Amino acid sequence: MDELLELLDEAWDDESGFLGKLRSGEFDLDAGEAYVALLSRIPPIGETVEAKLVQLIWFAPMFIEWQMERATKSEDELKQLTRIATQVHEAVSDVLGIP
Repeated sequence: MDELLELLDEAWDDESGFLGKLRSGEFDLDAGEAYVALLSRIPPIGETVEAKLVQLIWFAPMFIEWQMERATKSEDELKQLTRIATQVHEAVSDVLGIP
């Protein structure tokens, strides 16, 4: 779990992380695909939850949506980032569950 938390934390890095790059206005398709794959490695949340895990993933879907226009430079990039955003939302929903 420590490795997974470290990788999720790195996704927010301003220079190399998918979410950090979006914050800077840069959409990286490969990093987005890798982030979706990383989210799929998270086991379903049971009775005990590591708070850091939730902190690192719950906000990501909204954050990506907020960065869409700013981080994409073409209609094709917007379409690709929209697909990534949908996959991130689905992956986080799979982990946390839907009420």
